[in-house]
Amino acid sequence: MANSLEIECNRINCLVWVLHESARSFSVAIQKLKLTRRDPELAMAWVGIDVHSWHKKIAYQVAVYALLKAAIEVELFLSHKRSTNASVSVSEILYTTTSTLEECIESQLTSRSPQLVHWFKTVEMPRIAGLFIPLFKKWSLDYAGSGVAGIILAISCCTAVRKLGSGRLSCPSLSESIEDILVKLMNLSYSLVSVDKLHHLAREAGFEEDFLLHFGSKILPSKNTENMEFWIGLVRAKLSEAFHRESVISGKQAFCDKDQENNLSILGLFAYLGRETRLFISRMKIKDLDEQVVDFLSYLECGTLFIYPKFSSLREYQLFMEVVTDEIGWLDFYAEYYCKFYQGRRRSKQHKIQAEKEIILHTVFTVCYDVFSGFAHYSNSTQQPLDSNLLAFLLRSQSLLSICLEDYWAAYDRSGEHMKNLEGAQWKPIDFRKRGSEQHGSEVTKTAQIRQGLIPESKSLYGSLLSKSSSKLISASTAIWMGTQLLCVDVLVSLKLFMKQLLGKKVTEREKKKIDKTLADIATLIPVTILMLIPVSAVGHAAMLTAIKRYIPALIPSPYCSERLNMVKQLKRTKKMEIQAWSNIEDNAMFGEGSREVKEGSCLSGSKMHEEDNGSRKTEVQS
Repeated sequence: MANSLEIECNRINCLVWVLHESARSFSVAIQKLKLTRRDPELAMAWVGIDVHSWHKKIAYQVAVYALLKAAIEVELFLSHKRSTNASVSVSEILYTTTSTLEECIESQLTSRSPQLVHWFKTVEMPRIAGLFIPLFKKWSLDYAGSGVAGIILAISCCTAVRKLGSGRLSCPSLSESIEDILVKLMNLSYSLVSVDKLHHLAREAGFEEDFLLHFGSKILPSKNTENMEFWIGLVRAKLSEAFHRESVISGKQAFCDKDQENNLSILGLFAYLGRETRLFISRMKIKDLDEQVVDFLSYLECGTLFIYPKFSSLREYQLFMEVVTDEIGWLDFYAEYYCKFYQGRRRSKQHKIQAEKEIILHTVFTVCYDVFSGFAHYSNSTQQPLDSNLLAFLLRSQSLLSICLEDYWAAYDRSGEHMKNLEGAQWKPIDFRKRGSEQHGSEVTKTAQIRQGLIPESKSLYGSLLSKSSSKLISASTAIWMGTQLLCVDVLVSLKLFMKQLLGKKVTEREKKKIDKTLADIATLIPVTILMLIPVSAVGHAAMLTAIKRYIPALIPSPYCSERLNMVKQLKRTKKMEIQAWSNIEDNAMFGEGSREVKEGSCLSGSKMHEEDNGSRKTEVQS
């Protein structure tokens, strides 16, 4: 059946199928009892009333109750054979839910007939639970030696219940409690075994997606180097597989061996890091970024095009990023920090804006540093050589990061917080005039003087009402033009995918979603176009579009949303960047006076690529 319906044959789907069969068998058993009815069955059917609806409603509740009770029994049996130091057991986590479910079932049976409760406990409940016991015995043998066999079985059961759907359960409180139970069981399993072993068990059981969604937001902050190496290796493997499946590599670049494919997966990881960093800064309402910060974010997110020039095309780069985000979208580097800063802003609004900005950006650069450091440890442990182009990308990104990190670390330390050491390296304030060109240094110096009040702000910064209106008009027109370009690209891609589907060729899940999304965008474009055709001024159209984005964002087609428009802006800005002009920045960052050497504080220190002498490193960066 799995082959005919294209359903993945795993243990979760197997449990869902048994739940369906258990519910059906309970309904059949109730009908065989032939309970006395108040009204004739034929008369009830004549007026459109289903006399069997009452037991069909609780049939799935009975099946879920039997499943959870069987899971508790298996866990109790397994726990007797091993000594565990867990502070809480599976039975304690499931106790409240099973008790509530039992009371709900018994009350419904009692309302029909008092004898049904005794029949349910002595006859029906053991029979239905017996449908799950053989499966659990077989699976527990497969998990033997893991130390968390009972917990994995319990997680599989809860995942199957959630997949069954709240509509069949007819009990919203049960669906909510299942979500809480899954979180507790995941955390319990994580405290007992390593993350790589837990991932292996989750993939075997069939709840890998739930595992990734739960732990993908807890990667940072992390003091465990092995965990960071595991996550980077997992991301790299998943991206390599996805690029093959989605045909991102074939036809785009002449890849000769596995190494070049792995290089693209590494670039995908750092492009995703740049994208998530940009989105996090945007959510924190930070807009006036310094030039060196924007350079770092642009190069991190779109620097792939300097190694593979074909990705400079909007269509190719969009496909690349769509595959990356679909495959590792569960990875959230800033989940913990977002909650921290968001709650802090709601509690108090008395923070100084500049100080808050510097603290947030310091956190952002520290996260980026941790990812670079984790990749260095991963590269060390795997002993895989890095391509020269990829190495140049990493060193150049690191140089830009070091400039940003030192600047905002110094500002963060002046704000009264405790300065912390990273691997024993002392970061010091940097004179930016030594870092880049003379023009760049003068811009940074001028920004610093404006902050200190040495240079009065120009009146042109505020502008007149006319200049504000014109700037809004230009911005809206640019956004509409870029959104139209994106929509045209989406339509062309979807037409090719649709023709591919008509010809009987296999279409991936991402491609199906792409077709559906494009059709939805075209449908939502119609009412927006009608509003834009209303005879008002250009400023009125801009104001109308802004109001729709703010109050009815679902009405805006995705090509005109800020997230995709900002991606296009990043790509265009990166194309204009002159990479060769950064050689002085890299040289000063690694070999200049007053700055630490790469081997002392670099996040890539310790890897084989940094065991060479200073002269060879300088040659590599310049090449």
